[in-house]
Amino acid sequence: MTRQTKIVIAALVVITAMFAGSAAQRPGGGSLKEPGALVEWFGAKFAKTPDADPADLSAPCRSGDTFVVRDGSCVLRVAARQGRRTVRLRADSDVGVQAPAPGQDTLVRSDAKAGDTVSVTVGDAATDIDLICAGERTCVLTIAKKG
Repeated sequence: MTRQTKIVIAALVVITAMFAGSAAQRPGGGSLKEPGALVEWFGAKFAKTPDADPADLSAPCRSGDTFVVRDGSCVLRVAARQGRRTVRLRADSDVGVQAPAPGQDTLVRSDAKAGDTVSVTVGDAATDIDLICAGERTCVLTIAKKG
């Protein structure tokens, strides 16, 4: 057996051990059907989540493909669907966007400048995204497509 072959075999053994450890060792236990940390990291790093269907987005401040937020905030609800999806919004002015991380109770906030596109990944469950327009002003966000 050559030195190169031994190195490849050793690397495969280490990767397999890391995968098995990740699948078996997750905080709070859980079944093997749930991904472990390493699997989630690979998924987040390399998997591409599809855009959320605009028909799954509802909000009292929605008008067509735009969300007009006046003097405060508006709650954008993303309907429950199988699999993760990404909601992409292009901001016309400085805004904040806040939502729970997929499958967690932790809130994640992003601040966008005028012209920026902010992306929010949502999981299977129905999710509320807070669109925040600070001060006494009006902010407009538009549904953006990947590209």
